Amino acid sequence: MPRGDAPAELILEVALRLFARNGVAGTSLQQIADALGVTKAAVYHHFRTKSALVAAVLAPAFDEVARATAAARTVPDLAQRRRLLVHDLAANAVGNRAVYAVMLRDVAVGAVLAEDSARAATAAFDELHALLIGPDGTPATVVRVGMFLSGLAAHTADATLATMADDDLRAGIVEVGEALLGPW
Repeated sequence: MPRGDAPAELILEVALRLFARNGVAGTSLQQIADALGVTKAAVYHHFRTKSALVAAVLAPAFDEVARATAAARTVPDLAQRRRLLVHDLAANAVGNRAVYAVMLRDVAVGAVLAEDSARAATAAFDELHALLIGPDGTPATVVRVGMFLSGLAAHTADATLATMADDDLRAGIVEVGEALLGPW
């Protein structure tokens, strides 16, 4: 019979693995508890709802976007700001591959992001979009920014990219970002 407690970090690790394999909707808190060998109450002790757990799993990627937007906000030159963001976003996409895979391939995540508790995270993405477009963005610029941001998810859907070495993937994302959003 499962019992005991598990640290929050371990719960997040197991939840991410199960979300990646089964999807958010296809993973129950009981399955997470079973994989940990603890009771469901032990999971609830750290995360009051499944939505709170999903938000915590996604937090590393959102936190990096918020950090990147805060740093970019201080750079007045649009070209330098874009370059900084392209490099930061490439590092984030590679460093949080599994989180991106769950976030961008699972439609159930959208419901979590629509909740009030996730408003700050989605606001960071809105600000990121605005910082990349700039104050006088043309329709073509809006399209280029949208294509770059959408492309950050490509490694979650393309098997060739999913197995690419981190350094190669990061360099490729930067090169594409520079091509779409440059010249610097």
